Amino acid sequence: MKETALDTVYTPEWRERLRQYYDRPAMQKYWAFDFDRIWAKHKKGVEGQKGMARLVSNWMDLENASVLVIGSYLGAEAIAYALCGARVVGIDLDEEALELSRELTRRYGLDIDIQCLDGADTGFPDASFDYISCAQVLEHLPPERQPVMLKEIWRMLKPGGLVWIDTPNQHSFKDSHDTGLPFIHWLPRSMKIPLARKLGRSVSANEPAFGFEEVHLHYYLSYFQLRRILRGLGPHEVLSIYRGFGDMEQYA
Repeated sequence: MKETALDTVYTPEWRERLRQYYDRPAMQKYWAFDFDRIWAKHKKGVEGQKGMARLVSNWMDLENASVLVIGSYLGAEAIAYALCGARVVGIDLDEEALELSRELTRRYGLDIDIQCLDGADTGFPDASFDYISCAQVLEHLPPERQPVMLKEIWRMLKPGGLVWIDTPNQHSFKDSHDTGLPFIHWLPRSMKIPLARKLGRSVSANEPAFGFEEVHLHYYLSYFQLRRILRGLGPHEVLSIYRGFGDMEQYA
């Protein structure tokens, strides 16, 4: 695995670039926004994602593997796979974030194909990738687009390939992605959005999948809903189930 001196990557100049990206009204209104915490999390991002790469390596040799990261955002996960020798493509709808990820990739001395594409309609040929990651993406889509993206992932994956899906579980007792509160996400949207807004816990971020409009709260799938969609796509084997509950430190 290629190593990079982190003090040459996460410089004061880079911190300022990131601060400017987050210095937007929608971000500033988010109840959990704290740039110092975001910066600390960002500096540990690639190192943290190397753990994910090691997990994937239990089932696949990432050396020269073709990898697609959907929702690559600022690039930490894509960089971690590239450091393992994978041929990585990262896609997202946030072009400003992608520009930052391209610069971060250069700082790590890597070559990653970073494109502004819709993960539900990529245009990539069938069976293009050995491994596809879709982490913290599905909940950012309209519910009718979630099965469409999963079908697109199925189409792009090579026979015998691997998929990693990470998304908040609608049935978990606490909403650790949006409000940080227990049980509120079990309510119908007609009830939980006004309640979250009244409590000052709605999400003000503008969502690319919704034409950069505010959605207030994201659209969670339950584990059983996800499994039902996947069963409809074809035969597959579940190799590992992540049962942990993320907290606001992970998502915010």
